[in-house]
Amino acid sequence: MSWRQPDLFCGEKQPAKTLRPDRAYRPVARSAPKPFAWESMGAWVRLMHRLFAIEEPSSDHYRRSRETARQLTAPRVRACRHDDDLERVEQMLIEARAGWLYGLDRAFTKAERGELLVEVRNRRRLLALGRTAPRTKGARFDPALVPDAALDRLIQSHADLCVVKRLRQERARRMNHVAGNPD
Repeated sequence: MSWRQPDLFCGEKQPAKTLRPDRAYRPVARSAPKPFAWESMGAWVRLMHRLFAIEEPSSDHYRRSRETARQLTAPRVRACRHDDDLERVEQMLIEARAGWLYGLDRAFTKAERGELLVEVRNRRRLLALGRTAPRTKGARFDPALVPDAALDRLIQSHADLCVVKRLRQERARRMNHVAGNPD
């Protein structure tokens, strides 16, 4: 029957619209699974390996794995003080596409993995140097290396009062050294 032909039951009129059923047969909306909590970088590595070992096609499992993985952030990497844990995280980020059914390549974009990898490598280098915080930016300023003429000029014109105070102390030290009082 073509759509132009009249309906056999209703004639030329349109059929009556049916009412929507009172009860819709849809699955009950569940809350999204929460990501697992972790405190140390080693715990995150163990937890992610445990989640990746479960290879079941479940959107809840994938969501939980993704949200747990995305809890790894640059500030949390900077807070880590254990080089061996950072080494494991670095390996996981490098081998993100190494055959897991659902791995870090699904949780992070390539750019995000690159940023995290840079943070991890910088933190490992900093820990290898024996530091816990990076060096402050800027050139090193040693008033003892400044010539006398430049020292007087800086005392008169520098905007930072803390620097001016250090320069005055250096000028006083030089004057005492010239006068014969090496205190």
